[in-house]
Amino acid sequence: MKEMTLEDRYKTLIEARNFHYDNFNKWMTYFYVAIGALFVGYCTIISSDKSLPQVEYLLSILGFIVSLLWYWSAKGYYYWNINFINLINYYEETLLKFDEKERVYFVFANKETQNNYFSPLSGANISTSKIAILFSFIISTVWGFIVINKLFSDYSYNCCCFSTLLQVIISLASVLILSYLIPVGFLKSDNKRFYDLKL
Repeated sequence: MKEMTLEDRYKTLIEARNFHYDNFNKWMTYFYVAIGALFVGYCTIISSDKSLPQVEYLLSILGFIVSLLWYWSAKGYYYWNINFINLINYYEETLLKFDEKERVYFVFANKETQNNYFSPLSGANISTSKIAILFSFIISTVWGFIVINKLFSDYSYNCCCFSTLLQVIISLASVLILSYLIPVGFLKSDNKRFYDLKL
């Protein structure tokens, strides 16, 4: 077999990065559809004449779990995407020794062009990946609030005027604490065997 050149590896790396990016859009669509369906189902149940508390709990807990998985998936994508970006940069700068002005993925035509945060008709330097992470975090927190609000109202914990604020704080804390505890174990990517370039 012909040995791969640096250029071949560089092209393969770019293909891998693009494959990862293309699939991210598909993966996120699964979550959008599932969360939307759960929300419609939940709203249908709570607005119906029949009281179905078990179904309300089930849908709200499922909505929270799916949203949390979406949030973690968005974070995982960003983690791997930054890895690919750093590797491409490493190839261009260190291995292929491209001149700074000749680099493909790490050069701007003009950083200030279309970078206007106040104009409604201009672009701006805002990360779509970070927005996806933030959006999924907000949706997870809202589903957490729905679950906690249901618990508070069903068990008469609404005794103080700060109960809504307390529920929001508990929801935020639950998303952050679960995000710290759960992925530490079985949801982490298995990258132990990967050599770390420490770029």
